[in-house]
Amino acid sequence: MLLPCLSILPAADLTPLQTAWAQLAQWDALMFVSANAIDAFFTQRPADVHWPQDAHAVRAWVPGPASARALEAASVPSHLIDAPAEQAEQFDSESLWEQVRPQVGKGFRLLVVRGGRAAPVPVSTPGRSPSPPNGIGREWLAEQVQSAGGSVDWLLAYQRGAPLWTDADYAQAARARDGGAIWLFSSSECVAHLQTLMHRAPAPGLEVAESAQPGWSGSVALATHPRIAKAARDAGFGSVRLTRPGLADVLASIESIP
Repeated sequence: MLLPCLSILPAADLTPLQTAWAQLAQWDALMFVSANAIDAFFTQRPADVHWPQDAHAVRAWVPGPASARALEAASVPSHLIDAPAEQAEQFDSESLWEQVRPQVGKGFRLLVVRGGRAAPVPVSTPGRSPSPPNGIGREWLAEQVQSAGGSVDWLLAYQRGAPLWTDADYAQAARARDGGAIWLFSSSECVAHLQTLMHRAPAPGLEVAESAQPGWSGSVALATHPRIAKAARDAGFGSVRLTRPGLADVLASIESIP
């Protein structure tokens, strides 16, 4: 079953995305943190503008092969896409840096296209700053680029927030919690939102008191990254297992659970 634990919203101000397309050539690479970042960025592509095709054009960095395929579907030439190898132990910034480190030197300019937590004050323009705007980070990667002599700009492409659950969603979540279900998390934010939602006023007929413990000790969490696994452990899940995000790996992890 599918239960939304994260909502994806458009950026409050789309002008910076449009400006980035107009100024694309000023960067040596764009790093897209997720497929959502790719979708948000390419949705704002002007009809008469295309990703440069020559071998020395701006490169596109992504943290995993699924995002690389999304870039190819958006007509970015495959020879300009950098991503961790399919066999990488983790699909994250650390694995990506192993691939792109030789590109970076003095004067290198990187634009990180990312999401942010929904907030009343949006980031208005792409810009350089000592710390990234409110949101999901690739701060470690930015630090590596800066240490190697490069500079980093940040672009808020979309917003992430808690979903609005229906009564049916609350009921489904309560049944899964009480039934010791297997939960698959691809974001630590999803874990946090799940905890928050289960402490809110439930659907009629459900008793999920604000002071009650969610009772995750009987549930299993599958996490696609060590940071997500830590969030699940901190939330009280009785069993937490790491898995690569590919469908075959997730299925294998599920089948291995006693």
